[in-house]
Order: sequence, then C-alpha cells, then structure tokens
Amino acid sequence: MEHLGDYDTIVVGAGVTGIVASVAAARAGARVLLVESSGILGGLITGGRLTKPTGIVQPGVYLELIERAAAYGGADPNVQASHWGTYSGVFDTEVMQRVIIETIEEAGVEVLLFAHVTGAIKEGDRVRGIELHTKAGPQLATATTVIDASGDGDLAALAGVDFMYGRPEDGHVQPMTSYFRILNVRFSELAQDCRDHPADMRELVIPDGADQNNDDYVLKFYMAGFEQRIADARADGFDWIIPKTHLHMKAGLLPGELNVNATRVQGNALDPWTRTKAAIEVRKQAYCAFDFLRKYVRGMESAIFLDVAPVLGVRETRRIEGDYVLTENDVRSEARFADAIGLSNAPLDIHEPGGEGGAMIGVNSGYGIPYRCLLPRGVEGLLIAGRCLSVDSGAFASTRNTPACAITAQAAGIAAAECARRNITPRELPADIVQKALSEIGTSLGDGA
Repeated sequence: MEHLGDYDTIVVGAGVTGIVASVAAARAGARVLLVESSGILGGLITGGRLTKPTGIVQPGVYLELIERAAAYGGADPNVQASHWGTYSGVFDTEVMQRVIIETIEEAGVEVLLFAHVTGAIKEGDRVRGIELHTKAGPQLATATTVIDASGDGDLAALAGVDFMYGRPEDGHVQPMTSYFRILNVRFSELAQDCRDHPADMRELVIPDGADQNNDDYVLKFYMAGFEQRIADARADGFDWIIPKTHLHMKAGLLPGELNVNATRVQGNALDPWTRTKAAIEVRKQAYCAFDFLRKYVRGMESAIFLDVAPVLGVRETRRIEGDYVLTENDVRSEARFADAIGLSNAPLDIHEPGGEGGAMIGVNSGYGIPYRCLLPRGVEGLLIAGRCLSVDSGAFASTRNTPACAITAQAAGIAAAECARRNITPRELPADIVQKALSEIGTSLGDGA
C-alpha cells in the first residue's frame, strides 16, 4: 500500500466544514492534506446550491470566502433579517467554487479528490492516519491529528467511535433533498403574486426599490410558502408527488434565475440503496414542482428548467458521541460554556422527520458550542467538525446549518495545528489556546465572558 505522506493534519471531506478546517490549520502552520471522495470542492455550498447561510457567519475562513465572492460580484455579504433572526452572506455557487480554489492554494493545502476513505489507521485508541482507495488502488496517509469533516462521520465510525442516530422516540432523521434551478422567471410578477397572497407566505424578502428589471432581484429575492397554493392545486387534480407542504425559492446570480428547494425524500442516507433511490427521486420531484410553478404561479409561465444540483442534500445521519453532548435545551436557553469556541445564532431548522411539515425557530442571541463537542469519546488524535458534531437530535436542527459547521471547523483546524506544534492530542490541548486564536480573528466565543 503506497504511503502518500506524513502530515500534521489530515481533513476528511471537502464540504464547507473541510474547506474551513483545512485552511485554518494550514494558516496556523500545519502541513495539511484535504481528502474528498467526489470531484467537487465545497460540497453543499457549491455542488448542492446551499447558498443562503442560515445564521450569521462568524469571522474566519467562511466569512472570507463570502467576502472574496462579493469582490467578484458573486455574493451579498450584508446582514439580512428574517422572522427567526438574522443571517448573512448569500452567494453564487460557481463564484464560491472559484474563491475556494484560490484560498486553499494560497494556504498551501494539499488536495486529493476522488479518494474514498476505507479505514482508520490506529495505534491503540489513537488515530494515526487513514486508508484510502483511489484509481491507483489502496493508499494511506498518516498525521498527528485527523479531522472528520465528512458530514456522515465516516472516519469516526471506521475508527470505532460511538454515535447517535435519529430521534430517540422513533429513529427518524431529517429528510434528504436537492435544489433545482430554473431560468427565465419574471421576478416582478412573481414578487407581486407573493404580495397578493400574504397569508400563504411563511417568509418573503423583496429588495427595496425592485421594479420590472430582473437585475433588481439578483441574490436578494427569497420566499417560503405556497402551502395553500399547493393544497388548492392538489384539490384541482394536480399530481403533487412531493411529501412536503410548502417550498422555498431564492434568486440566483443570473437575472431571471431561481433556485428552488421543494424536494423531500425520507430514509437512512447511510444505506446505499436508499441514497441511490433518493438521488433519482429528487429529480422526479423537481420536475413535479417545476410543473406546479409553471401552472399555478405568476411570472413562471415562460420558465425553463435548467438543472438539479449535482450533490444530494443529506441533512442528517450520524451524530458522534463526544465529551459533551450539546442539547436542544442548551440551544433554546442561549447556553454559554467556559470552553465555547463560537456563538451560533442558527435557528432550529426542522424539516419534519417522517412527515411533510417544517419549522424555523429562532434562538435569540444564540448559544455557545463547547470544544468538548469536537472530541469523540474513547478515541484520541481525532477531531469532529460540522454536521456529525456531538449533539442531541433537537440541537442538531441548529448545528447542522453552515454557519455553525464553520464555527466548529475553524476551531478544529486551529486545534489540529496546535496539537502538531506541541505533539499532543486534541483532548490534551487546553481549550483556551484555541479560544485565544479565535478571539484574535474576532470570533464571538459564546463563553459568557
């Protein structure tokens, strides 16, 4: 088996979490290998068209990416208000891909795409590296510290870490989805249709001064709703095959471009047959939603179906059991922790597991995320960041959102570099060393200080 090299830090997964963690570690002086099974950098924020952060993006790599995209004319970094709280940093996917490439190259991160992690290299209870399978066959890489940013906790599971899955009462998880994109939308008519039906809107954002020109709506228009419209269409005989009662739509960078989130597939995304079925089913549902929009919504009469996002939106799978399990009560009560590594105001964003409904519940000033949530129980040399964080099923509805994922990623990257410098494990690293580095870049820690 070929040895690719010995690194300070290996990061598994190149979604937003892996990008942030690898750049943060490299900037802190670590030699970093970033490994990704697909050929796409950015994961859901690029290939999945998840371009509207649900919450305020804290200072760090993610915010820098958004600001760089804005400099290219491909993002709106301003803070926006919602009924549940505030968020920032709407962007275009391809511009984001561009600035990710620029940023990781400037940081000196080594990137290996099309590489599937097949095993964890361990010495006793300590992770020392990863086994990979590539087109060249089996390979391995070693490191002082490894960060699991895979979303599904794949490496942690291979390393024998205990994990949680689904709601305690029934085991159900939040459903899978995919955005789809349409062109040639007449935004002024769509906006007026939404205004004319306020009771059917869960949320509506129309930019001030927007008129007949589609340019006025670029990266700014957003709506969630049409629950009554969908119900009326079904009563009218329309074959609505989607197990969801409403939809979300946001303007893209192209004038007349609309990104739609309407699809929903329930099931365990860790099962390959279920995941395959979902990838096909979301397309069938996207075609259904497009037909609905063309028939029942003004401004859509001449719309053109462009594409379905190439990366399947998996919302929930494994949650690692860490030294601390963040709870829904912590999130709702604006908890503060002495070892907090970031303050998250991401709402409880719930797509009903096993059902058709959903809810967005604000968390006011936000809650701190403890460093201990990054430390998997019983295993050394491994940090967890992003969606597979150590949280309960209720808290997960908030921490799965990209601003919270980026908070944990920034901390994990810094911690990994510091561990390499000191030749210690993440559990041996005092949290205040990470906190100091985060404070220096302007991060609000959520430590109650």
